[in-house]
Amino acid sequence: MNVIQYKMQNIEKLEEITEKLKSYIQTNYELIKLQTIERSSVILAELISNILVGLVVILFVFFLSVCAGFYLSSRLGEYYLGFAIVAGFYFLCSLILIVLRKKLLERPMRDKIITEIFKT
Repeated sequence: MNVIQYKMQNIEKLEEITEKLKSYIQTNYELIKLQTIERSSVILAELISNILVGLVVILFVFFLSVCAGFYLSSRLGEYYLGFAIVAGFYFLCSLILIVLRKKLLERPMRDKIITEIFKT
């Protein structure tokens, strides 16, 4: 085998390796794209379902608060007293959340988001 044939074989092998590498990179790119779409759709679906559940809970708490306000008002004899007690309860809850928001809200939510993003 002469030198020219040897070089031609090496060039052909190099072209074959280059084509396989291009194919590998394209396949990896498509795989990453599909995995990203899958994770995004799962996270978006969970977000939408959590928002809907949150809205139902908010409506429940709102109507329960109105009922509690009317009930306390009828027991105390003054409308403003029942609703003031309910408002005071929510004020105390908001103060607790403000003071403990990092521990009760931010860290658990951050951890949940990170877990969902890296979940396989």
